[in-house]
Amino acid sequence: AAFGGAKPKNRDKLKAMIDAGKIKLYLKSAVKSIKPETAVVKFGDEETEIPNDGIIVCAGGTLPTPFLKQIGVMVETKFGTA
Repeated sequence: AAFGGAKPKNRDKLKAMIDAGKIKLYLKSAVKSIKPETAVVKFGDEETEIPNDGIIVCAGGTLPTPFLKQIGVMVETKFGTA
């Protein structure tokens, strides 16, 4: 479910890399801080410092609200601003 929107081919590649130990996947976690060679990650009530070579951040983008409204799309704001 974490990668439900990904194309099957990309999910398969990601799973293969995880299975081969090339990528570590941390679900249900929150990054507390990022340092040059480590990151502090919170899992539930526990924090762990883990080494890293690089970090991928998956975050939402900015909705093009003015453009969408201009072309007639109705935008409803929930849990923040649109």
